[in-house]
Amino acid sequence: MNFRSPNLKARAKSLILKWFDGSSQPPEMRGKLALGVDRFVDEIAKRNSWSECMTILLGDHSAPQFQASGQGWRVVPCQKGLAVSTVVPGWGFGWRKALRDEYVYDVLSWLGHYARQYIHRSHVAKVLMIAWERDRAVLHPFGSEAHSCRYGAVTPPVLPRMALSTAVEDSVSRWGGVEAAPRSRSRWTRRNTFDPAVHQAVFHFLRGQSLLSAGFELEALVAIDCVLQSLQTIGWTSVVGDPRRSRSDLITTLGMHQNDAQLAEHVYFLRNEFAAHAGGWRWWDTVEHVDGDLMERASDMALRVLNHAADAEPTVRRINPEPDNWSDWLMDSFPLLFSAIWFRAG
Repeated sequence: MNFRSPNLKARAKSLILKWFDGSSQPPEMRGKLALGVDRFVDEIAKRNSWSECMTILLGDHSAPQFQASGQGWRVVPCQKGLAVSTVVPGWGFGWRKALRDEYVYDVLSWLGHYARQYIHRSHVAKVLMIAWERDRAVLHPFGSEAHSCRYGAVTPPVLPRMALSTAVEDSVSRWGGVEAAPRSRSRWTRRNTFDPAVHQAVFHFLRGQSLLSAGFELEALVAIDCVLQSLQTIGWTSVVGDPRRSRSDLITTLGMHQNDAQLAEHVYFLRNEFAAHAGGWRWWDTVEHVDGDLMERASDMALRVLNHAADAEPTVRRINPEPDNWSDWLMDSFPLLFSAIWFRAG
């Protein structure tokens, strides 16, 4: 395990117990949970050869047809939709022997489940953005059908490429094969959707497109502004300016045009005056402020900001999307990951 693991384990335990102390948990379970965290971390370290290949079916027969892949993920078109397979650490199963207390098992097995689910959904986010780029398609991230295979506990471990090849064969068998589809050259195949800010911005952007297509302009406006709000939380530590201060500062840091900065501030103003809070003036005329032209320009601006921020992310990287050792990755990334996947205290 990572040579820094004693300190990293203590940090993880501190965050979990801080959540425990701030929420309505049974006080008598605190000591058991603390011991359980030690066993959880030790068990994670033993599972480097454990993995799970998760596959979901996005869209339907009318979904965009393309192929794409990266380290740990692959997407292929099937007759029923897009099959997205991801290889994740084996953290979502096999906890009964390690965590015998029912309360401790309930808390920490869910933690393992959510951590591996975050990895899976980070890969899926890439595919969702590629589908939007290609066909302006908004696909539901959970998928309509799924299958999975676990390796390491009972079935012998395999290399990720083997697990993905098996998953593709299973997908074609279940959902029907199609003729060879073009391979995507989108930059999203390489962008780091493991960063919670980028990941969240993708969610808000696609949610905004879905709301806009359904005629909910004000709600879409909020989602569009949330794209920028999310991206302000990237670890901007070694850049000129302060992207956290305002939407326009973020856009300036990314080297984008001042027209985008002005539009971003206008969208933020409309969000505050009409969408998030009841405006004190001309509330009957909201539609005049969120017409089709504005929404199209705002949507395009948010996409450009998202693309620029995702391309700038490697310069301020906080979380590794392709680690050699997943247990070390979990400990290294725990504060960032915990805040993204776990429940708020209280």
